[in-house]
Amino acid sequence: MQRGKAVRILINLFVIAAATISMIPFVLMFFMATQDNQMIFAGDIFRIGKALRNNFQTILDADYFRSLLNSLVVALSSTFLTVFFGAMAGFGFAKYEFKHKKMLLQLVILTMMVPMEVGLVAYVWEMRVLHLSKTFLPLILPNIANAFGVFWMTQYIGDAFPYELMESSWLDGCTDMGIFLKMVLPIVKPALFTLSIIAFLQSWNSYLLPMIMINDPKMFTIPLVIASIGNMFVADYGARILAVVVGILPIMIIFMIFSKQITEGLASGAVKG
Repeated sequence: MQRGKAVRILINLFVIAAATISMIPFVLMFFMATQDNQMIFAGDIFRIGKALRNNFQTILDADYFRSLLNSLVVALSSTFLTVFFGAMAGFGFAKYEFKHKKMLLQLVILTMMVPMEVGLVAYVWEMRVLHLSKTFLPLILPNIANAFGVFWMTQYIGDAFPYELMESSWLDGCTDMGIFLKMVLPIVKPALFTLSIIAFLQSWNSYLLPMIMINDPKMFTIPLVIASIGNMFVADYGARILAVVVGILPIMIIFMIFSKQITEGLASGAVKG
């Protein structure tokens, strides 16, 4: 009895220590967002500086909040496409039998092992031929075929939605699309929610593809604006860190509000998978 209590105390202490260590970078960012380059390079990073107003004006001059809106448009669009088409493809792989089904699913999984950079040159050329390079579409379209989304939803739907329920729905005259929209999606909400968070973060933090595809400063996303703050000789690190802080605040708020649902989705997906 005493041994079990001691183990629980040690585990709790370890978790508290790990959480504290994990929070240190975020605390440092909040301090450094108020400082200028001189104070940062002096190493006096655990003190509130006096450059917050100047740093805020710098990110305003960089049209930061337009980039925030741009990132929001791209991330929400990408998230919707990833979740909807991932769930639809996952439903097909999990509940229908068709020729070469196993091989096709293996090919989908195989694409997760291929780095995006391998096909980047061809993709950029394709977008320019289609005259889409001056729009947000090149940042959004790849999410129609998100391999992780397909794999995740295939694993979840395969166990969460019984085939007998499909058969009874067919007997009642329900179409396949009706089954998908009215029955499958409500049942797999935890998996959809978790996939939404993952897809949103992936798009929100994307840097390489926007850097290559976007040339108009008015279309910059948050990572591009953060990289551009300063001049060609000196980076304004205080303003950059403030931009990072503002950029991660929406993500932190979303996570704090929906942490329970995210954890449930990950846990149930692991058990069902």
